[in-house]
Amino acid sequence: MRPYRRGARRRPAEWSVDPFGGDIRDGRLYGRGSIDMKGGVAACVAAARAIRRAGIDLEGRLAIHAVVDEEAGGFGAMDAVKKGKLAKAVLVAEPTWGDVLPVEGGLEWARVTIRGRSAHSALRYNEIYPQRHDKDRLVPGVNAIELAARFIGAVRQYELDRTRARSHPLLPLGMNTINIGVVHGGAGLGENGLPTVMTNPAIIPDAVVLDLDMKFLPDENSADYRRDFESFVHHFAQTDAWLRDNPPDIQWELGGLHFPPLNTPADHPLVTSLVANKMRLGKAPEVRGFVAVCDAAHYAGAGVDGVIYGPSGDGFHGVDEFIDIGSLVETTKVIAATVIDWCGVRR
Repeated sequence: MRPYRRGARRRPAEWSVDPFGGDIRDGRLYGRGSIDMKGGVAACVAAARAIRRAGIDLEGRLAIHAVVDEEAGGFGAMDAVKKGKLAKAVLVAEPTWGDVLPVEGGLEWARVTIRGRSAHSALRYNEIYPQRHDKDRLVPGVNAIELAARFIGAVRQYELDRTRARSHPLLPLGMNTINIGVVHGGAGLGENGLPTVMTNPAIIPDAVVLDLDMKFLPDENSADYRRDFESFVHHFAQTDAWLRDNPPDIQWELGGLHFPPLNTPADHPLVTSLVANKMRLGKAPEVRGFVAVCDAAHYAGAGVDGVIYGPSGDGFHGVDEFIDIGSLVETTKVIAATVIDWCGVRR
């Protein structure tokens, strides 16, 4: 799941080629999913076939996992891990433009629900302007959207504090962001966890639901990250008389989504083998981190060392997606050589 690639599916009419035709032009193979990531899967299959056809008998075990639903949260890889389909190391052939990526941050999807108290908008003055507290005073409403606005501002400062205080040498500064990507505000929280009325401004809203995409660093862990955010939310609630008694609710693993961090050492044998084999082709790769997330995370969460390495191309989730054929061939060669290095050869 990669933030820079997600988006609406483009209509075939917007393509200059058949999105499912596999057209080849100027050294590029065009097609839906060609770079993301059918090309990487093809490189892995071709590498395994080349090793077999060359008559090389590997000492170690080689397995190819072509799993589903990585874009939706990695549920195919999660199921494979749950069933014990593990190894000592994993190579995920995401497009990396020939660079070697041994680390990626973790990712949480969380939902924060802020509750207020509903009332008629005609009585808003009773909420915001000082009134005498006599026996006839109506119970004032509490506008959840206004509470949420303050909370969003506080999250922004919390994000700035975290990104400025913590970093990883293989990742861009500030990549451990918190994106408030979805906001629902209205009245009457329904069974689905969302307000049931979101189109009537005559109601002082009593519920706001915020969905967050939260990234943390490769050398952090989910438990500490969650605990830190929960502490932040608690302290924010202490600054408001209403929220002290009605604190926001936090739901982790929204939609079942959770990506553990990947933090393979840069001197890991799988990393050094990929670098050396790439250099044998006359090109020195960069060793850097992955700014998004992929299935390597779920194997890493089960204790499997992982590296991300794959071909070049463009057009992720968009028009005229393509893979560079030269990079596909090169990637296949590097993967085959690295498999031999890692697994060893039976004499």
